[in-house]
Parts: sequence; structure tokens; C-alpha cells
Amino acid sequence: MSARSSRLLPWRPRVGFTLVELLVAAGITTFMAGFIAVIVMNISSTASRSGSRLGADAQARLILDQLERDLQGALYRDDGNVWLAADILNGASGGATGLWQIAPRNPKPVGGISLLLNTPSINGARFGTAGVWLRFFTHGNSVTNAALDVSVPSAPVAVGYQIIRRHTATNPANLETAYVLHRAEARPALANSRPGVFESGYGITSTAYTGGGPNNSNVIGDPRTVLVPGTSRTLDAAIGDNVIDFGIRAYARDDAAPGGLRLLFPATAAGALSNSPAALQSRLPPGTPATASTYNRIFPDVVDVMVRILTDAGAEQIANLERVQTPALAVPQRYNGNAQLWWWGVAAENSRVYTRRIVLRGGGL
Repeated sequence: MSARSSRLLPWRPRVGFTLVELLVAAGITTFMAGFIAVIVMNISSTASRSGSRLGADAQARLILDQLERDLQGALYRDDGNVWLAADILNGASGGATGLWQIAPRNPKPVGGISLLLNTPSINGARFGTAGVWLRFFTHGNSVTNAALDVSVPSAPVAVGYQIIRRHTATNPANLETAYVLHRAEARPALANSRPGVFESGYGITSTAYTGGGPNNSNVIGDPRTVLVPGTSRTLDAAIGDNVIDFGIRAYARDDAAPGGLRLLFPATAAGALSNSPAALQSRLPPGTPATASTYNRIFPDVVDVMVRILTDAGAEQIANLERVQTPALAVPQRYNGNAQLWWWGVAAENSRVYTRRIVLRGGGL
């Protein structure tokens, strides 16, 4: 073997990576990790939004189903008394209940952008600070006592729907507040012999139903009046959380009206949408011809119901907006320093609107 050939070494494969290859691999890994992180964040955000929407959807189904049951069984008698009534609660204190707790900062606006009744669709309407206070008579269910004996048979009851801003717990020291939809109910007297529907007669605007008397306030499911949903058991009457608006449009059948329905509330005497309507106080049976002086006294045939419910994230944002903080939160620039626009901007972006058309089938009593 020659000296030259003896100096040739056998071929060996290269071991390891060059610096350029390591940098390229690190870049690809970083890119993939970032891409995966974005996907995970998007999925998490979507899941959170979906869960929040599902919570609002469940609340809406419960509320609208209960309203449908009550309104489909709504009763009237041609006796001159008021059998169904609706008022817009647009005061700073949320009406006359005495249970509305005004937010210490940036409260829900009174009137103005909170009162938009004449929008083409009820989906876009706003019914004032505390929405509509709706009350009427409907078919009731039997009531049982502790021994499960029927103490009050099935009989008409007076119910009232309204939004209240109140503590979320019965402990008044709880600083957290929430917008809650209450369903108050006054039924015939129970064993304590306090006034109920039958003893007080009929007429949903009478003091027996709207005054401050105790009635059956300690009985589960029987708050004291259709105005104030109980004293010691107010949470028993809550059927929906995070409800920031509640309203109705009531109609009577009229072949001469567009679509065969004539608007009774919120309406002008001519049946057009009104931003300052007279209260609805139905004391005339369905089928009564509507005139300029009777349009808001006819018992409706059809009612459109609307509820606006905050998502869980929206409820947190509204609570934060209304809470006193140091330093105080500044109104975002996109709202031009207007706290009312800020409140409704946050609410509109983080809430869902639900509607249902309900045909009243209860008939006369």
C-alpha cells in the first residue's frame, strides 16, 4: 500500500446540526407554538362566550315559558274592574316598589336612550329604567300545606312582573347587586286568613293588590302584593337574573288594522307606536271596537314580550361600571365622555334580546 493511500481515512456521516439549522428549527417551533396558543385561546374564548350565551338562553326560556303560561291563561270579567295593566317604570328609583337600589356610580340611564318604545321592531325597543310593570289575573295552581294537603284549590291569582335592582343575597350587607326579574303573586287567603284575591275582589289596580299590606308574605310562592314582591321571602319570586330590560306590546284583533292587529300599548289613540304612552288598564272585553278614548282599556288578544338579558361577562362588566372605585374609572374615549352611552354600549354588546308572541286564550271568568 502506498504512503498516499495509507493516509486516506474512511468516510464518516456528519453528526449534529449547524447553527443555521438550529435557528431555523427554533423559529419553526416558536411559530407553531404561537399558532397553537392562538387556536387554544380562540377555542377557550369561544367556549366561554358560548357558555355565557347558553346561560342567557336558559334564563330566557324559563322567563318566556312562564310568561306564556300565565298570559295564555289570563282572565277577564266585564265588570268594570281592571283585569290587565301595564306601566312603564322610568323613574330613577325604578318605580314605586321601594326595592330598586340605585347604583352608586354610572346607574342605568333614566329616560333618554333607555326609553325607545317606537322602534319598528320590539327587538330594538327599550322600556325605560326598570322596564314594564305588567300585572293581570290568571289561572292559578292549587297550594299545599306542610302535610301536603290542598289548602287552596286551583283558583285565579293575581301576578305581577317587574325588574328590580337589588342585593343578590338576603343579607343586606352584601354589596353585590343584580338586575332581577320578579314574578310576584297574590292568591286566595291561606290558613292565616290574611287578605287574598277572593276576599279583596277583582281589580288589579286596587290597593289590596298594590298596597303595602302584609298579605301572605311569609308563605313560599305568595309574596304580599303584585307591586312589592314580598318582604321576608323576596328571592322566592325571582325567575331571572341579569335581566336589564323587560317590555310588551299589546294588540287587539281588528280587521281594519294592518295585519289584523291594532296596537293598544305602547300606543297613541290612533294605534301608532308612542314613546309616551298612556298606561294600559284593560277593563273592556276583547272584541270591543277601539276608539280614541277606549283603546288603552281593551283586553288584548295578543301580546309580544321582550326581555334583554346580560351574559355572564356582561353582568360582570356592568357591575364593575356601576361600582365605586378609587381612582374612578374614566369613560372610554369612544363614548365621548358620556356615561349614559357607556352604560348602554357595554349592555348592548354583552346582552341578548329574546322575544315571543303570545296569544291570550284564558277567556272570561
